[in-house]
Amino acid sequence: MKQRVLILSGPTHEYIDPVRFIGNASSGKMGKALAEEAVRAGYAVEFVTGPVAEQNLPSLEPLTVHAVTSAEEMLATAQPLFALADIIIFAAAVADYAPAQTLTEKITKSTEELVLRLRPTPDIAQTLCAEKKAHQMAMGFALQTSDGEKNARRKLASKNLDGIVLNTPATLGAENGTFCLFEMKSERVSDWGYISKTQCAKKIFEFIKS
Repeated sequence: MKQRVLILSGPTHEYIDPVRFIGNASSGKMGKALAEEAVRAGYAVEFVTGPVAEQNLPSLEPLTVHAVTSAEEMLATAQPLFALADIIIFAAAVADYAPAQTLTEKITKSTEELVLRLRPTPDIAQTLCAEKKAHQMAMGFALQTSDGEKNARRKLASKNLDGIVLNTPATLGAENGTFCLFEMKSERVSDWGYISKTQCAKKIFEFIKS
């Protein structure tokens, strides 16, 4: 039987009103590279994606694509898939905050300041990996602007991951980036340098299979 891989990809959009949202510049290209590498390696792939351009969705078959919008939708969709997965890769750039209230009508522009109340979105990796079984392997990403290693290792432990890949905002929307792998069971650091996202995906699956 094929091993099952669950990949979470893309941004989430947390709507303020029907036309405005809080999000980020994630393109979904890393998730696409991971999904296509998993298909090539012979895994059964479940792919949960936030809103991305059509060309940034995986084009190889077979795999199942689940389209979501918000962090809460991504968590709800991923939960039953997580329980069935052997390998889970958290490549989604989930918005950390959502409006405390989503308005049903478009906000009219005015000359006055607008104050938004925000609430934290669920930490999807931490929530799901709290139920991680011994046979499951979970990988994540840490996009940092400072204290990269410190923050990557903190997330590695707090989210109960087996490995985490550190990158920077320069990778957002790009074909390439600078990537570095930290492992839970080792102090070893694998500095992959400046490589394509396709190459990064290959290295992640090499690590998973090692």
